[in-house]
Amino acid sequence: MILLVEDEAISRYAFAQILRSHHHEVIEAADGVEALTLLDKYVFNLIITDLVMPGLDGFALVARIRQKWTNVPIVLISCYTAEYAAEAFDGSTEFISKPIDPPVLVETVQRLLLPS
Repeated sequence: MILLVEDEAISRYAFAQILRSHHHEVIEAADGVEALTLLDKYVFNLIITDLVMPGLDGFALVARIRQKWTNVPIVLISCYTAEYAAEAFDGSTEFISKPIDPPVLVETVQRLLLPS
């Protein structure tokens, strides 16, 4: 199951539809606080989060996730931050720049969800 965290509703809907069209189960969150609530209720195999969000932004969200869920892969998405942002985290964190290229999103998700 994938947790998709994106504060822009249109983008969140579009990303979720792309993933669902490739048979992924997606639960959506509008911000970091909602994401943390969902993380306490469900087990996610992958988290995709925007970096720039009001309130609890993506950097703070990832830091909180890593305190409790150390091994879940995370994909950071943003039009504002360079790819080096992923390097600020660990090796299971990747970066995709906006605007999102759907095949890149799908390929990244499928690669990260492959059994090791």
